Amino acid sequence: MNNSEMKISRLSMFGGLLLASFFTVSIYAQEGPRAGARGGPDNGQRVGGPGDGGQNLRSPDSQGQGRQLGSPNDNIDNAQENLQILIAERELTSANSQSFNLPSINDPKAQLGKLLFFAKNLGGEQSTACASCHHPMLGGGDNLSLPVGVTAVDEFEQSSHDLLAFGRFNSDAVNNLPSVSRNSPTIFNLGFNTRALFWDSRVESRRGGVILTPDSPVDEQGRRLRDPNLPQGTTLAAAQARFPVTSPVEMRGKFVADSNNQDLRAALTNRFNNTDNEFSSDWPSLFSQAYGDDDVTFNRISDAIGEYERSMVFINNPWKDYLDGNDNALTQEQKAGAILFFGGRQEGGAGCAGCHRGPTLSSDRHHLVAYPQFGPGKGNDSGSNTSNDFGRENVNNNEDQRYHFRAPTLLNIAVTAPYGHTGAYQTLEEVIGHYNNPEEAINRLFSAQDGIALNDDSAPFCQLPQIQGLMQKNNQSCQSLYPDAYENSIAVVNHLQQARDGDVEARSALRRRRNLSSTQIAHLASFMRALTDPCVLNRECLAPWIVEESDIASFPDSMPLVAHDKDGSRL
Repeated sequence: MNNSEMKISRLSMFGGLLLASFFTVSIYAQEGPRAGARGGPDNGQRVGGPGDGGQNLRSPDSQGQGRQLGSPNDNIDNAQENLQILIAERELTSANSQSFNLPSINDPKAQLGKLLFFAKNLGGEQSTACASCHHPMLGGGDNLSLPVGVTAVDEFEQSSHDLLAFGRFNSDAVNNLPSVSRNSPTIFNLGFNTRALFWDSRVESRRGGVILTPDSPVDEQGRRLRDPNLPQGTTLAAAQARFPVTSPVEMRGKFVADSNNQDLRAALTNRFNNTDNEFSSDWPSLFSQAYGDDDVTFNRISDAIGEYERSMVFINNPWKDYLDGNDNALTQEQKAGAILFFGGRQEGGAGCAGCHRGPTLSSDRHHLVAYPQFGPGKGNDSGSNTSNDFGRENVNNNEDQRYHFRAPTLLNIAVTAPYGHTGAYQTLEEVIGHYNNPEEAINRLFSAQDGIALNDDSAPFCQLPQIQGLMQKNNQSCQSLYPDAYENSIAVVNHLQQARDGDVEARSALRRRRNLSSTQIAHLASFMRALTDPCVLNRECLAPWIVEESDIASFPDSMPLVAHDKDGSRL
């Protein structure tokens, strides 16, 4: 029986319940703001905000009266029946890699990209590789709130470039604070993303294969144009791979500091094509195997890295299994959580699908949800003198997108903590609780009362593993590490409040909703954990995407990153 037949069979079981009056609007008509038909992310007019998701999801109770699905009093014993109705009406589907033409990790280009991904010679000072911030065993990220890029040291101030995750510190900053301003997003299932990458979508695709990047020229109206450096057919993943090497805090360091991005890339390429006598390697022969000749160019380097990233397809999770016909793939709690997730606010749902929709559970749009802000910020090109991060506004200079960040995929969310663009929340329950009341969540995070953050090292923010490590290493208080953290975070909450009141323009501001109960939060978190492919929890399953210690002898140069944790154990 194929999937369509299975759905028809299931629908016949609940045919008496599928009355048109039960469902009036599909989730895809109520999924929050949409971009304009002609643009990329967020180029349409403002049409609402996150927190929607659907309407009028009702089913009869034992007396024949309507009741809201997912309400606090909902009996989870009815979850199977109600979820089947929801799936059928909303035509919910799981991710399918076949329609995306994604490569296998065994493809020659992906194999070359894997080696390049772990090559520290792509780092300007040979101290970082792509894998430094995006390791398969760390959820495709680095498990840190904020990444530590170049000049990494351990707790004893010893240079330790291959040490990843907890215990990795920045030797160049006061108190060893990380210099990278945003949390490392996962690279898992990156190939499904064909619209935009980075938290602010500074690399994004438009119609006709046009890709906009930080290297794009800008026209007289301030609009970004096609990046002229990209060859025809460049994937979004390959375009994105061109930019971490240009960041002084991520990979570049002080290498050719006065050169533009293209000259920097040319200088890095010389380390791989044997034109620089200081860098003799076997890279040209590997390029020949992947591309048919031994011409090493940065276009090929970024293309191969992109193919490696696009090969990381991890979608075989319990939710997919359930959608494919296995009714026992989800627990009753997870089914109840799914109903809440896809249900809209007006029917007692959480409205999560307003921002996290489609097979990958990401809209690729930008939303103002007032997540906590701390760290060095992004400089804010709008001219504001603050250590805060204005998000999407820094890319397009539109003030109505201040503090807007791209909604990430929720696939494999259980292994991608900490959460948010600064990694300020350690658990899914904290994230869900934030949507109940952002101001209360921020005050709780910083143990604040009456608008003042208490100087209390027991505050939840201070319990983040990276913050704990920084406090212990330098015998510093939490407040002294990030004195502006609460102020910056509450400023975003105030901006959200102003947007809700109509005092400032906001393209997509989080709408108010009634609070979810603790039981509902638990059900939602349980469902979200069912979005994780067991492979990403298994070292043996992930091994094809990792450069091992046993690969050192055959590595094409002498600078592979072979990652380990703070205890010296391999990752």
